[in-house]
Amino acid sequence: MGASTLPGLNEPVALHVHDLRGTAVKMLSEAGCSPQQIATITGHSRKTVTVILDRYLARTRALAEQAIVKPENSPRTEFANRLQTTSPTPKASKGKTHA
Repeated sequence: MGASTLPGLNEPVALHVHDLRGTAVKMLSEAGCSPQQIATITGHSRKTVTVILDRYLARTRALAEQAIVKPENSPRTEFANRLQTTSPTPKASKGKTHA
């Protein structure tokens, strides 16, 4: 591809097709794609996708927060989420009254 100037760098950088594919892997993961989906798009094996993500994807708080929200918003967990978020019904007292 030749040398390209990137923002924030003074020296031109030689980019290769593999660099672009690796960047695509990272961006697709950050967008919420699964490794299987990424492998299908980029032509990598799932193992290679995992290696790329292990090397280049930062484990950030934002990424963790995205992961936590996913099951909360998934239609597959809707019933369980409703059970957890409903207010408990007060139980009737068993004959004892407190003054």
